[in-house]
Amino acid sequence: MAVDFNLSFLKELEREKVLEVLHRDQSLQKTEEERTRKLKTHLQQLRWKGAKTATREYKEKSCARCQKALGRLLNRGAVCDGCSHRVCPECQVFLRSLFWKCTVCYMHGEVKVKTGEWFFEEREKKFPSAGRHETVGAKLLKSYQRMSKISVVPPTPPPFSEVNPGSYSMREG
Repeated sequence: MAVDFNLSFLKELEREKVLEVLHRDQSLQKTEEERTRKLKTHLQQLRWKGAKTATREYKEKSCARCQKALGRLLNRGAVCDGCSHRVCPECQVFLRSLFWKCTVCYMHGEVKVKTGEWFFEEREKKFPSAGRHETVGAKLLKSYQRMSKISVVPPTPPPFSEVNPGSYSMREG
């Protein structure tokens, strides 16, 4: 359902305030995307740090995360429920008394929570056709650009001499 926004009924000052809010929202979204990118990069580095691959030689009984040797009877490690890799006790993160995950699986869950990906995954399960759509703020910015036919730049405040505190009064019309 495409909604076309018409801002022509707004006064110039109202449009400027709306644009100010939209630009602030846009900058916050960019900041959030940067934070999300850093979290995902950290997760990827954790994966690469201890990843078992065919190109590198590993001991058969070693931790999948830190590559520390595991014993045959003592310090055998345990298998992570998330990735099915055997990990040593130092690479286990306990969530509850007996429930744990390896460091990579734990961080993967944390990234999903901190970025809000879990919400979009659940929404996709309930509403398969929903997906990610353009935000209302982005639609408003596009609408304003079409209406004004000028590039959208953050509004500048009026000169100090024009603004007098308390000079705004309601007009009866």
